[in-house]
Amino acid sequence: MTGYITYLERAPDDRLLALRTIWQGLPRTGQLPAYDAATLAHFPGMADHASLIEVHREGARRRYFVREDRAQVVAAVGIDSSGTYLDAPSDTPEYQTILQSDYDGIVTSRQPRIYAEEHHLDNRMRRIVGIQLPFAGDGETVDLILEFVFRLED
Repeated sequence: MTGYITYLERAPDDRLLALRTIWQGLPRTGQLPAYDAATLAHFPGMADHASLIEVHREGARRRYFVREDRAQVVAAVGIDSSGTYLDAPSDTPEYQTILQSDYDGIVTSRQPRIYAEEHHLDNRMRRIVGIQLPFAGDGETVDLILEFVFRLED
């Protein structure tokens, strides 16, 4: 199985703009909010659309560990990466590489990223929109990315 992503040109989804606004209003000890057990409660009704991505640093190397892909993410994308590193061998290496690149951009910019994409995996196409939100326990260094994913119906 292989996969690739086609980025779609479209106006940001209102749900994603609302999620970004909530993220902007979260309490902060530095430039970025910290993620804790209560964070998802700030995003009412959205928990099933969440993926939690831990950012691990091993020397100069950065690795992304998918702590959890929730039910609606798995339904929209067709893959459950929960409990795996994105650089581990997989059936969709191109897809994993693109995700790592996206997450590298979030870690570097320390800013949310809104996207609309077509995923072509295992000979099926999925259309999704999402937002990736950076969190930092120390307020500065991104250690978790909270991603919300929605199936695009149009």
